[in-house]
Amino acid sequence: MTVFIVASFWVLAAAHADSAKTALTGALADRFNAISDRLICQCSCRMILGVCNHQNCPSGIPMREEIQEKLLAGASDDAIVKDFVARMGKVVLSAPPTSGGYLLAWILPFVALAGGGIWVLRWLGKQNKGIGQYAKPPPALSAEEQEKFKKEWNQWNQRS
Repeated sequence: MTVFIVASFWVLAAAHADSAKTALTGALADRFNAISDRLICQCSCRMILGVCNHQNCPSGIPMREEIQEKLLAGASDDAIVKDFVARMGKVVLSAPPTSGGYLLAWILPFVALAGGGIWVLRWLGKQNKGIGQYAKPPPALSAEEQEKFKKEWNQWNQRS
């Protein structure tokens, strides 16, 4: 039993030492996170690569390992992303490019929102048109009605 515990300890220590050699720290870790945020995992989750939480993900784990290897080899962020796009297509990007036909994906939501807002304002303007002609102040009370009101008001206040 003691031999098993000691052997397990050494195996875990060796595994930890191997992972410590390749673990990214500091600026490389920040670059790794930035690149991972620019890419989408290609499994069925469609999550950003940096947050794909599938255990043993067939796409996310190899992609992350490849990013780590390329960062340790000295590749630039843009070169790594361009390599993924060249192999997998623009579907791997977490945000559409800001050029060409993809520019519509950035502009169209704002145009639609502005157009909808203008339409709603115009519709409300048509709905409210002419309301003022029907809203007249109530007629003034005659002296007789004022006396009746005062009498009822005083009766009401005396009950309370």
